[in-house]
Amino acid sequence: MLRERERQVLEIINRQLLIRKEELRGQLRNEGFDDGISVANRLMELGYVKFIEAVGTPCYTITQSGMKILKG
Repeated sequence: MLRERERQVLEIINRQLLIRKEELRGQLRNEGFDDGISVANRLMELGYVKFIEAVGTPCYTITQSGMKILKG
């Protein structure tokens, strides 16, 4: 089961499916997170988010498991 902060981060990533690391960091700051990137890293450990490089830019993307956990 996801904690509230984890769910919030996952929902942000899910809205765009692919989000640059800096863009995610900015959105998380706007929502009052001190360090949302550590939450994103926790979601990677759980298999709900992947960290990839798209055209040389570090990005996060949601996995199928991440989409399922949001629906359930």
